[in-house]
Amino acid sequence: MIRTAKMADVDCVLKLINNYAEKGLMLPRSPFDIYRKLTSFVVYETDGKIIGCSHLNIVWKDLAEIASLAVSPDYKGRGFGRDLVNYQKQQAKDLGISTLFTLTYQTGFFEKCGFHSVKKEQLPYKVFGDCLRCPKIENCDEHALVYSVA
Repeated sequence: MIRTAKMADVDCVLKLINNYAEKGLMLPRSPFDIYRKLTSFVVYETDGKIIGCSHLNIVWKDLAEIASLAVSPDYKGRGFGRDLVNYQKQQAKDLGISTLFTLTYQTGFFEKCGFHSVKKEQLPYKVFGDCLRCPKIENCDEHALVYSVA
C-alpha cells in the first residue's frame, strides 16, 4: 500500500534514502529535509513495514520533481519502485502538472518508467534551488530526465 508519510515514518525514510546515499547511489537527506517536506512524501508499506519512499517536489505550476525514490534492498527488483513512480505520475496528473523530472544516477530505471534524458541546462533555473545546499554543487554528476504527464 502506498500512502502519505507520517511523522512516525521519518526514521524509516531516512534509513532508506541514506542507505543508498552511503553507497553513492543517491544524495543524502537530513531529518530537517524530510520533516520540511513530509506532507509530499509517500511511503510503500507492506506487512506493516516501510519498504520504499518517494517525494513529489512541486517546482512550478506545470513542473514537479520525483525525488528521494528509494526501495529497501530486500525488496528491490519486484516492481515497488515502478509502483511509486506510477503513483507520483498519477498525483501529478491529478494536480494538473504537465511535466515531471528527476535528477538521478539511475537513468535506466527511469527510462523504463517512460522518462527520457535531457541536458540539465534545459530545465528551468528554479529546479536547482535544492542544489545550493548539495555537497556536489560544483561537480554535479546526476542526470536529468523528464516525463510528459498524459
